[in-house]
Amino acid sequence: MKPRPRLQEFLLKKLNFTLICLAVVYSFRLALFSIPALHAAPKTPSPSSKSSRTVSKPVKQSGLKSSKKISTRKKTASRSKKPRRNVIRGQRTIESARVLEIQNALAAAGYYKQDPNGQWDDSTTKAMSAYQQANGFRTTGKPDALSLKKLGI
Repeated sequence: MKPRPRLQEFLLKKLNFTLICLAVVYSFRLALFSIPALHAAPKTPSPSSKSSRTVSKPVKQSGLKSSKKISTRKKTASRSKKPRRNVIRGQRTIESARVLEIQNALAAAGYYKQDPNGQWDDSTTKAMSAYQQANGFRTTGKPDALSLKKLGI
């Protein structure tokens, strides 16, 4: 029994199409796995070593073309550069009752020498700075969480 010419032609076209698809998939696979960052990077001599070393350059594989182009231009943000406003973060003022509580705690610890008045002034800032420095905290003069916790408030 002879194969029919139409069937033979159809099968031949199907085989050609399959081979072309495999070739395309294989070439994409090669392009994906031949990213320059994945190759061994050349080692640069450290500034402390005075010996002369030769630096090997990465070997370019022939026959493989990468679909990515490497840009040498510095990338910039897509949005326009607007001047930043100085935004004050955190709490701006302390309530008078809370300042009075802090001043009383600093006075009990021996750092605030005046009568507590409920206003955050220079004497309160100096007392807080002295307290922070004496306890090994970052000296800011402002009431932070560690200072307040150590004061017991």
